[in-house]
Amino acid sequence: MKSKTILTLFTIVALVGVLTSCKKTQDPNLPAKQVTSQDNGKTVTLLEGQILKIKLGNPGDGGYTFDAPKYDSSMLKLNSHINTPPVNNMNVGDFGTDTWEFSALKSGTAALIITATRGSESPIIIFSGTITVK
Repeated sequence: MKSKTILTLFTIVALVGVLTSCKKTQDPNLPAKQVTSQDNGKTVTLLEGQILKIKLGNPGDGGYTFDAPKYDSSMLKLNSHINTPPVNNMNVGDFGTDTWEFSALKSGTAALIITATRGSESPIIIFSGTITVK
């Protein structure tokens, strides 16, 4: 009985320690910054804790697939990458859109590059921008 009590107490203390050490990466008071291909080549400024959403057309009609984005992982955290199929499959060559969601972790400036590759060819740049976190 005593060992069950000690084990339960230990589990509760460990759980509280884990929960209090988790750092919240998103500030709910900051609106997410939306970026599209129109923002290619531009500088995007974020605040620490702000969410960045990049929405791009999927280049699958040319046989391309997206590669993993290149970015400073100490400054940005990739939260998700989602492909949204086209609403209407009647448009030949429409592979929908892809959306990446990042959290701004700490201040700094770095490039964010999204490329796509077809077969064994060299990657092509689909999106390239400078991200500044203040």
